[in-house]
Amino acid sequence: MEVKTIFIAEDHHLVRDAWKLTIENNTDFKIIGESDNCLDTLAFCTNNRVDVIIMDINLKDGSSINTIKSMLDCVPNVNIIVVSMLNIYSITKELYKVGIRAYLTKNSSKDDLISAITKASKRERYFSSEISQLMLEYENETIHTLSSKELKVIRLISKGLSNKEISLEMKMSEKTIEGYKTKIYKKLKVANNIGVYDFALNNGLL
Repeated sequence: MEVKTIFIAEDHHLVRDAWKLTIENNTDFKIIGESDNCLDTLAFCTNNRVDVIIMDINLKDGSSINTIKSMLDCVPNVNIIVVSMLNIYSITKELYKVGIRAYLTKNSSKDDLISAITKASKRERYFSSEISQLMLEYENETIHTLSSKELKVIRLISKGLSNKEISLEMKMSEKTIEGYKTKIYKKLKVANNIGVYDFALNNGLL
């Protein structure tokens, strides 16, 4: 198995050292760099091959959210794990939508960190129990705004059916299905079928 390279961006030395001890005990991973600020993190990760980046939201020189977005835009195949004291839905959702692989709170366990790195290195998603619960509670509120037909369309979209296939399944015109999809996108605040699938997956609709 190929050893995965790790970069750590965290401005508290004790936290950084704790992460390093946890990661270094796993022979599947190798730490190749660390930083306490956004500028150095961005410079290193755009000039070196890094499989997984573990980042706090707030670093020494400020918020790292824009740095995360920049790396996701310009670094090929980058996998970012956010670890933060913050468990705020709007921030979690924003980072999820731009493409982070995992989000942990600093209450997470060592096992959570290793699981997140393992999943992220395979380009899979991972959320700690606190973040999963936060996402579920917030998005469950949206479920109550959906009609039974909208829920059925969501399930069919999530199964990969085309508009034509959904129209045949529901015995409606394709134009009507398009109308349902427009309303669903608006209610879920998503731009495409991938967002619909994520919502269905997070809310037990599959």
